[in-house]
Amino acid sequence: MEREVGLKFRILYYPFMGTPVNTERLLVLARLCYKPIGVDELYDMVWGGDGESSGSSAKTMDDEAVGRFVRGLIRSGHLGALEHWNTSFAVEGYSRISSQQNDRHRLMKMFKDPGVPQAGSQETWINGPEQASADTSQMQQSQRYVREDDFRYVVPPTFHTNLEFLKRYRKLQEEIAELQRYGLNEAKLPAEDVRFGLSNATETRFVITTNARQLRHMFNLRCCERAQWEIRDLFDGLLEEYKKIAPNIFWRAGASCEDLGYCPEGAASCGRAPTIDDLLERAGRGRED
Repeated sequence: MEREVGLKFRILYYPFMGTPVNTERLLVLARLCYKPIGVDELYDMVWGGDGESSGSSAKTMDDEAVGRFVRGLIRSGHLGALEHWNTSFAVEGYSRISSQQNDRHRLMKMFKDPGVPQAGSQETWINGPEQASADTSQMQQSQRYVREDDFRYVVPPTFHTNLEFLKRYRKLQEEIAELQRYGLNEAKLPAEDVRFGLSNATETRFVITTNARQLRHMFNLRCCERAQWEIRDLFDGLLEEYKKIAPNIFWRAGASCEDLGYCPEGAASCGRAPTIDDLLERAGRGRED
């Protein structure tokens, strides 16, 4: 078996996948925020006449109108509507060292409980797993339950520029594999302990479910030139595919400079776009440290 592995991903789910309904129609639900629309009208607007009609008199929107509406939401900053568009994708051929970055996107939605007042306040914030939900959920292949005695591993492209280092690296991975086999098969040690000998280069596989707002934010960070190469390769590839699926939902999506028009990295900026300080200076306004 070839043990050096490359990145592979696949989009598993998005709204109305496998139906004739344009997935972006889901976001016309946001019209509820601006007009006195009832549930029957919402149903007909979303399904656009492709589902079972509710008999309402609501006018359906064609795909071009839906696109204008979605871009308008993004342009106006009404990004909460994008949280209703959920998607899942699967990844393999990815290193453990990079997969840990995904956990940073597990932001929590909090609920207020007005019935438990704090001192000087009539409200309190609840911050517990039973009252909150993650914007991004990840299921990852377990090294505890999946034996890694013949694991696959990732080779950074730069290693091919130094053949002596590449040779030593490959030798190290073979030594680790032999140690895994010995620990699991001969020493009969628990897999959860033998895995301590694995390197960060070991391949992992995972599924992520998130919403379009959070995914756009992930693209902001992970498509940036300053992102680690493996992470950037994954999200550059995902962005290309999601733009085919929902070009308006992911209109202007990408690195922060592509999406926002400026770089939020400050002094660490790669220089492709002006920073906030640059924009303030151009406007004749300084910012105090």
